[in-house]
Formats: sequence, structure tokens, C-alpha cells
Amino acid sequence: MRISHLLRRLRRLPVLLALGATAAVLIPEPASAHDDTLFGVRGGYYTQEEQPFVGVELLMPLAHSFYANPNVEYVFGDGRTYMTFNMDFHYDFYSYSSAFVWVGGGLGVLYRNPTGPGPSSTDVGANFLAGVGLSRHRVIPYFQVKVIAHGDTESALTFGLRF
Repeated sequence: MRISHLLRRLRRLPVLLALGATAAVLIPEPASAHDDTLFGVRGGYYTQEEQPFVGVELLMPLAHSFYANPNVEYVFGDGRTYMTFNMDFHYDFYSYSSAFVWVGGGLGVLYRNPTGPGPSSTDVGANFLAGVGLSRHRVIPYFQVKVIAHGDTESALTFGLRF
């Protein structure tokens, strides 16, 4: 009885760690030279689900060319709720033009809840991403490809705008 209770609690550990890391990054820090946090909206297509998605994000500089990118995505679909909560990090490669390229990775919590009597599920996955953006003064359009490695590995094709 005690071992099964312990195993149930240990199954929640990755989700709690992901939520804790996301909360730690989202807590505001005192004003500093890194006050250029950006807000963004995104949309695209989940290839495994064969469904479109929308999302919101923050882009926060951590160090020179290194960024934290917490984001939430809602995947449309019939008869279910599917959301991802992600804590991604990426490195921007230096460029001599207004275009820039990045690669990164992170942790994602995937939540699915079918309508009806079926049980909901929460899964943890690793995110691997690459993108290209175009610095256009106040608005930064970008394109990103993300692979989500978990039980049913899938990819997301994303177009977004950061402000």
C-alpha cells in the first residue's frame, strides 16, 4: 500500500518540476538591463494531430543571445481538449542582417481531455526547436519548427509575431 502511494506521487514529479520551473522564470525580477521582454502570439499546425493550433508566449533574455520562451498552445480538434504548456530555451546565432536564426529545446507538459467518459491524460515531453525571425522594429515575425518527443512524438510548424 505504501509503495503504490509513493509511485503515484513520483509520477507527478515531472509535471511539478515543469510547472515550478515555468513559475520561477515568470516571477518578475527587479529592473535591469534585460527589460526587453517580448510578448508574442503564434499559430500553426500539429502534424501528428493534423490540427491547427494557437498560442501565446513570452520571450525573455537570460544572457547575451540566450532566451527563455515560456508558451502555451491550444490544439483545435473535435471532441477533446489538447493543450501544451512549454518552457523552452533557445540560442540566437549572430547575423549581420535583420534576419536571425535560433536553435533550442525545453520541456513540455501535454494535457489531453476527451469529451465523454474517457479519462484525461498528462504527459511530459522534450521539445527540440529551430527557427528564423526577421527584426522589423516593433514587430518580429518568425517561423519555427518544433519536435515534441514523448509517447507519440510529433512536430509543430509555427508562425508567430512578437511585440
